[in-house]
Amino acid sequence: MIKRLFKLHIGLIKFLNKELRNKRTPKELIIFLRDIGKQYFNVLFQESKNLFLIFDKQYQEQKKKHKQYDELREKLQLAIKILKYIDDRMEKQGLNRQRRRQFWSDFYKSGQVRQDLFDDLLKEIK
Repeated sequence: MIKRLFKLHIGLIKFLNKELRNKRTPKELIIFLRDIGKQYFNVLFQESKNLFLIFDKQYQEQKKKHKQYDELREKLQLAIKILKYIDDRMEKQGLNRQRRRQFWSDFYKSGQVRQDLFDDLLKEIK
């Protein structure tokens, strides 16, 4: 949290340093600074809300569950990609649909078929 606030202020200083070098009329300068001030306080308000959420137990539990859900979703997406790759590879090898269905049936029922397949994939990676 402190790190993010520090980065926020460094970014603000760099931006102001760059933008204030541009020639502006006093009216444009006032409008520019007003808009920057609005954005700054909006971001600062949001960060302070996030700071208070750190102390909320219900929010922390929900955040933990959401993180677990995201990790599970990523693992499932990777598993689906692997299964699609295996099916595409069998199709490229010229196996017909019936042979592929038999393979998937064996894959589901037999642990040895799965182990052999994963060993082949590991060899292919290396």
